[in-house]
Amino acid sequence: MEFTTILNLGLSLTILFLGIKKYLQSEVKAFAFIGIGFFMFAISHFSLLMGWGSYKTILSIIRAQAIS
Repeated sequence: MEFTTILNLGLSLTILFLGIKKYLQSEVKAFAFIGIGFFMFAISHFSLLMGWGSYKTILSIIRAQAIS
């Protein structure tokens, strides 16, 4: 397993939880949207760890949705 991918997954999930926590405290939607975007990056990193990296089209779509 790649250390970088594991680290990116952990950081993405951390930002997800922090974004949701901050949204629940302040009800500013921007925090929730940032958390959801990083959740999509976490899905992408998780799929790479599971060996589903050969599905480049699906990963590209997930990452593009996270950016937009």
